[in-house]
Amino acid sequence: MFARVNIIFGEQTKVDAGVTHIEGADRGLVEAAAGNRGLTTVVDRSAGVIVATSYWDEPSHDSEASLTHARAGAAEAAGGALVVERYAVVLSEHRSVPAAGGVVRLAHTQVEPARTDDGIAFVRSQVVPAVSPLPGFCSAELLLDHLSGGGVFVTSWDDELTAAAADEIVGGLYDAASAQAGMTFSQVETYAVVRAAASA
Repeated sequence: MFARVNIIFGEQTKVDAGVTHIEGADRGLVEAAAGNRGLTTVVDRSAGVIVATSYWDEPSHDSEASLTHARAGAAEAAGGALVVERYAVVLSEHRSVPAAGGVVRLAHTQVEPARTDDGIAFVRSQVVPAVSPLPGFCSAELLLDHLSGGGVFVTSWDDELTAAAADEIVGGLYDAASAQAGMTFSQVETYAVVRAAASA
């Protein structure tokens, strides 16, 4: 499976208009497209940032002209610019679908392209087993660009209280990943769930 991460850097006063645009006709358009596996929308209202991640059977399915137009419309509604990142979904662990208002922690990752297998193995064998039993855990995903070694590790939680309780454990694992697998985790961002994909 593949993921297209659409990041809109909008204006605080217009971010809700961007969210409404995505969750209106845009969601139906995306979910009806061939090969789509779902759409997750999260937002940081204080920063004016919206992240809409669509999931696809094949990377080519996300480039239809109608979808491109919809993304541009959402960015315009939010009064901001659109940045697109594409990844393979190399690991996915789901206990439940986070509800609206749930919390997402998004950590940017980097690993030497020659060591991507080491990085994936570390997250699969060390990080996911440590976080998945924790109270409030909903899901974890590792999205990776095999060519650059860049990616994002995304965890979702019932609320900020449970996400915060896991931060110390997760932070320690991130430090170990650098030493043991050459994978660094940085720039951890927090978002509120607007609506999460049920089938990704």
